[in-house]
Amino acid sequence: MLKHAIFMRMAGRDLAAASASATLLAVALAMAAAPAMAQDWPTHAVTVVTPLAAGSAADVAIRVVTDKLTESLGQSMIVDNQTGASGAIGADRVARATPDGYTLCGCNNTILGVLPNVRKVPYDPVKSFRPIGMVAVLPTLLLVNPSLPVHNVKELIAYAKEHPGKVTYSTGGVGSPQHIAMAEFESAAGLQMRHIPYKGASQAAVGLAAGEVDAMFCAVATVLPLTKSGKLRAIAVAGAQRTPLLPDLPTVAESGVPGYDYASWIGMVAPKGVPDAVVNKISTQLRAILQDPATLKRYADQGIDPMFMGPDEMGRYMAQDYERMVKVVHESHMVEQ
Repeated sequence: MLKHAIFMRMAGRDLAAASASATLLAVALAMAAAPAMAQDWPTHAVTVVTPLAAGSAADVAIRVVTDKLTESLGQSMIVDNQTGASGAIGADRVARATPDGYTLCGCNNTILGVLPNVRKVPYDPVKSFRPIGMVAVLPTLLLVNPSLPVHNVKELIAYAKEHPGKVTYSTGGVGSPQHIAMAEFESAAGLQMRHIPYKGASQAAVGLAAGEVDAMFCAVATVLPLTKSGKLRAIAVAGAQRTPLLPDLPTVAESGVPGYDYASWIGMVAPKGVPDAVVNKISTQLRAILQDPATLKRYADQGIDPMFMGPDEMGRYMAQDYERMVKVVHESHMVEQ
């Protein structure tokens, strides 16, 4: 009996060791297979969750590059607009997705820089995502209703100071790009204006054209038709450079507010943990796409400026932009209770 018991214990140890070895082998094989699978990516359609309104300038910027990625990668890049909770639901969906490269996010600085500072969101803007590449910035205009007796930035500043708290401006909502741009302008120019939020940038622009408000910042792509028709008066460009679409229009900085520079960036990110091979493959394709004349023309026609940044550079830029938004949001009292 004793010999039998000893034999059984020895056999049990042998079986346990064999089982452990088999487990280790399986893990090793899986780890070895993962890079190969990543190298083969994509083998089926990829979903690009875009927490941005369909048809918006940011959405157009993403769709231009996803159309090209579909061609170059040989698999469909399906854009899925998911704007619930100001985009937080779509961003969280990507943050929680399996990091295999088949769920990506087309986003802007509002989703990853502003929204997490305005309200509690279920994702971490830095830790939940892995940057893939920046693709564009949206040139932004400072506009007024033509009935307002101002034709340039200095006149607007003077008028607003003569009527403190009475000059109104429209935005696409609390924490929207239009809101951030105006908050930074108010701070830089020492102004106090009254915020009138709308349900989107397009609605805010229509409200300005209808005379419901006095001024706003808005992407060129959204307001260019209204500007060219004379329903809105553009008085400056928000960014550091003039826009080719309105080459005679000076920047805000040129117009008496030194250092002012606002532009909304657009880029692609993936869930944290996505393989290097996938990130590098997409990033390489994005770089080539943003040098393609056809892409550049599509962007130019829509009033969008191409701007490529690789994963590492984009990550640093995102971190800096987030810290900048912490300051802007809190100083402007945008934080929702």
